[in-house]
Amino acid sequence: MKALRLVFAAALLVVLAAQLAPIHAQAGSNACQAGSPYVASLNGNIDPGAADFMSTTVSNAESLHACSIVFVLTTDGGDGASMQSMVTSIESYQAWGGNFTTLVAPEGAYAFSAGSYIAEASNSIFMAPGTTIGSATPIVSGIPTGEENTTMTKDINAFASYMQTLTSAHGRNATATALMVTKGVSYCSTPASSAIPCPSALKYHVVDAVLSATTLQGALADLGVPASTPVNTPGIRSSLISILSDPNVSSLLFLVGVFAVMADIYHPTIVLSVVGVVVIAIALFGLGVFGASPLAVLLMIVGAAFIFLEVKTQHGISALLGVVIFVFGFLLVYQLPPASPSNQGSGQLPPVNFSGIPDITYGLIVALGAAIVIGSLYLRSIREGLRKRPKVNEPTALIGREGTMESDHVKGGRGVAEIASEEWTVTSDQDLRRGDAVRVKGVQGNTLVVEKKET
Repeated sequence: MKALRLVFAAALLVVLAAQLAPIHAQAGSNACQAGSPYVASLNGNIDPGAADFMSTTVSNAESLHACSIVFVLTTDGGDGASMQSMVTSIESYQAWGGNFTTLVAPEGAYAFSAGSYIAEASNSIFMAPGTTIGSATPIVSGIPTGEENTTMTKDINAFASYMQTLTSAHGRNATATALMVTKGVSYCSTPASSAIPCPSALKYHVVDAVLSATTLQGALADLGVPASTPVNTPGIRSSLISILSDPNVSSLLFLVGVFAVMADIYHPTIVLSVVGVVVIAIALFGLGVFGASPLAVLLMIVGAAFIFLEVKTQHGISALLGVVIFVFGFLLVYQLPPASPSNQGSGQLPPVNFSGIPDITYGLIVALGAAIVIGSLYLRSIREGLRKRPKVNEPTALIGREGTMESDHVKGGRGVAEIASEEWTVTSDQDLRRGDAVRVKGVQGNTLVVEKKET
């Protein structure tokens, strides 16, 4: 009992230490230390993977007690929810005591749409020559008929106010940045010319400075970042989240998984079914991360059900109908609901995208859908052909054939006989001896029922 009490006491101390350790770690993590900034670089869409990368960046910088983050950004935009998540991570770092800088570099880089909100949430914005920022008008889908103008106006005004709040908090020109939202204005790091009528980002104070270096390493050097400082990029987890949260990829994976399962139904291998189910599960996870509506996912599942029904109907119509239903579901993935009246004025922004469906996606979905319809008909033709082929080693075809016992046989037991030049397992209600002539009179599974041939 004494030993048991000691073990219990030790376990209790371990649990208490585990509970107190995070408290001490958190208490000591609030003090940043002067030194090299934490540098991270994102070149891609603003999506759940980018939001995960931003969260990881902030977490790593805080754990290293880095007083500043330099975030190198090039993006066309993305979805509003991920953008707001990234802004929240930036504000969390600023509340911790860190200084967040957005760097639009190298030459040719840009921070469009959702990227401009992320930049304006920063303490400082620097641009390399030949870079652009702006064009932040949201894309709102799913607006009820007759409410287009009213809803669009409300949503644009909401994001304009949000942009002005972010900009004003860091002493930049809120009037100029609001035009990014309301008029889709973009600002360049170089002054406007007759060839490029682009307003100056520095003149209108939508950024804090334009650097002299056109390369990334040169721009970082201008900011005082040592050349030895590593530039962190999205890891495997963030990259996978970005890939799977792309509704184009998830939808294509869903169709591929459906086709794999259907192919396995026609020609069972088990492996294809397992792979198909896993791929479908991954696709549904990705659609969930993106925030697809339940109705869109339901339509895609119903479409898959009709494609599977083709196995029974076998005329191509079910597969075609399934693909059509699936495409409707896919299009609904992008149809985000408009802001509800209860959200207006509550500080909660309406759900929007800052990019639409690429044209190539329509082509890929239609091509894969057509492949499923044609493939289902092709698989059916193969199955029909296999059914018409004569079966090899079909036991019932041996009824009436004669052979010779290759072993002794006890009534009701099992023995071996050579029939049609092959050895078969046989049974009989007679005792048989090796060498006896027998005739097949029936089949039990793969076992032949024989009787002794009378001479």
